[in-house]
Amino acid sequence: SSSGRATASCSTSSDQQRTTPECDQNHSALRNFETVSPIGQPVLTSSNQGDAAQLPNQDSGQSDVLDRQLSGRSTTQQGDHPETCVQNTNYVSTSSSSDHFEENTESTYDQTSTASEVTDSNETANQKAVLSDQPANEGAEVPAAETVTVDKSIAMKFLQIEANLCETLRDLVFRDPVTHVYNPLDYARETHKDYVMKYCCSHKDVLFLGMNPGPFGMAQNGVPFGDTTFVKNFLKISGNVTPPALQHPKRPISGLDCKHSEVSGTRFWGLFSTLCKTPENFFQRCFVHNYCPLVFMTKTGKNVTPPSLHVTQREPLLSACDTALVEVVRLLQVKTIVGVGRFAQERVQYALKMAGLNIPVLFIMHPSPINPQANKGWAAQMMVEFEQLGIMRYLVPKSTG
Repeated sequence: SSSGRATASCSTSSDQQRTTPECDQNHSALRNFETVSPIGQPVLTSSNQGDAAQLPNQDSGQSDVLDRQLSGRSTTQQGDHPETCVQNTNYVSTSSSSDHFEENTESTYDQTSTASEVTDSNETANQKAVLSDQPANEGAEVPAAETVTVDKSIAMKFLQIEANLCETLRDLVFRDPVTHVYNPLDYARETHKDYVMKYCCSHKDVLFLGMNPGPFGMAQNGVPFGDTTFVKNFLKISGNVTPPALQHPKRPISGLDCKHSEVSGTRFWGLFSTLCKTPENFFQRCFVHNYCPLVFMTKTGKNVTPPSLHVTQREPLLSACDTALVEVVRLLQVKTIVGVGRFAQERVQYALKMAGLNIPVLFIMHPSPINPQANKGWAAQMMVEFEQLGIMRYLVPKSTG
């Protein structure tokens, strides 16, 4: 029976019947969708063609192909479904209880009501600057960034890796308690592409890795930890976001017009705007990426994180995301990976081990407001940790004086 399931490609509602062959029960083979995949040739990846750097150069035509590859539909599965949720009894993670806190609760945080929570202005002996929940003063004098060789083909190859991942994820089926699946690489592809083309055009010393999109961040605009204020004012991201055809009524997509604050994103980008002053200074040696691009929700709108999925649904998802992550690490020639939260840290350690890659993996606490420790001055704590972990040198621009 197809009742109570959601996929990353098929959309149904109680008054809409499955009429397309892609929604048949045979999920073992790649199928045609309402919009036929534009791939004219086998897609090259580092897993089947060696290092991603060996991919052919991309031109504007290939950019259009990537856009279309990422344009498969997001999914919502509504209507009748069993009331009994599938319990996650086969997997116990030491990280799942403390990861992505705000996405595991049905509580929402309004931008105006949480100003005191969002502002990480605690002063410590290790913190000289006042940390704010607004982008750093653009008028302040900013040390010049080091010269970095810009290579747009790196961004194009990155987008190709993501397009390949999306093709794989469209075949996956998710059942209770998941009723809705969003893929911001699809409906927010313009803003996501703007982020990648601006800031993923060079090799990176440090990769900050999150778990999956938050409801008021990347789910809205395609940017990891994408609090709207920082996405528009600090990162200078633009583009249209077309909401999914079928949305969860409690999780509407507003794109860059989203009025909710993503508290984790406010803290995350607020810290780096204070330390680095400009996005160019940050991205010359660092990049921010999410392990999984999908957002999973229950019928009540509550977020379901990847480690909370039933093992039969979780394992194919993690396998596909592992493959894509390793390709990204190879493409960007990453020297150090920083897991934002335990799940990200542990998952990348496993993926690298399976791929035979020996790259240091560090851990930093997730900035979620549901994490009591993060509410005790997350930014100030991170400044201390960055010094201890030896990555502050990648973040603070060198003075030219």
